[in-house]
Amino acid sequence: MIVIVGASGAVGTPAIRHLSRMGARIRAMTSNPRSAERLSGFGVSETVIGDFRSDGDVARAVAGADSVLLVSPRFTEDEAEIGIRAVEAARAGGIEHVVYSSAFHPQLAKMDHHATKLRIEEAVIESGLTFTIVQPSMFMQNIRVEWREVVENGVYPRPYSPDRKMSVIDTEDLGEAVARVLTDPTLRGGTYELCSGESLTHAEMAAIFSEVLGREVTAQKRSLDDWKAWAAERGWAKWSIEAYARMCDHYDAHGYSGGNALALRAILGREPTGYRAFAERFAAEMS
Repeated sequence: MIVIVGASGAVGTPAIRHLSRMGARIRAMTSNPRSAERLSGFGVSETVIGDFRSDGDVARAVAGADSVLLVSPRFTEDEAEIGIRAVEAARAGGIEHVVYSSAFHPQLAKMDHHATKLRIEEAVIESGLTFTIVQPSMFMQNIRVEWREVVENGVYPRPYSPDRKMSVIDTEDLGEAVARVLTDPTLRGGTYELCSGESLTHAEMAAIFSEVLGREVTAQKRSLDDWKAWAAERGWAKWSIEAYARMCDHYDAHGYSGGNALALRAILGREPTGYRAFAERFAAEMS
């Protein structure tokens, strides 16, 4: 039994699809009944609807499992506490193997959501359990948020510089890598920085989509104040908005580059998906 805590997002969902293809028995914990129904369609055999902030709910979710994949919620003020609670539940439950999905360069403590993930990594390492930590770079699929602007107006807006290099990964590759880590004992015990090996600016990403779509797409820097208003209208908490804004400031100054494809290539047994191949597939899926 493989339990996924935080199953409905950009890491958990593709991991479930790949695990299902491998014939794994999967239990998913989610806080949303609608998500539970959707996950069942991907091959989840059991769902636990519960509160990530409840010791009892988390313990119930991991009970009897062999392995646990923990995907903690980004830009959440108590993310570290949520993650540490899951690690403690796994330790108390005698789980054989814990896989934690962290972040690329978690030591960048000026970004709050990286600092919280580093605290969870520490808890994982100190748990005494067999563990594997994966540190994925920026998701290629992040363009989904701005896709309407891309196709309707030919603009790819982000609230930071479009000219800073970003290390990227296709979440389908990430999901496959996580599934392999969960099912192949020879991959246990590592901390893997996962990226495609490409570092691209958003301007370069937009240029690739221009060619794929056959019309011009331009990357533009969105006003951070405008983004903050957008986030507030959608119910983002004040802490989350400010944490995201600090990330944007950091990207403005430094980008999010580095890393190479060695670990991802070794885990997948093939070359990682490049941005152009992703763009072609994504555009076809969204058409």
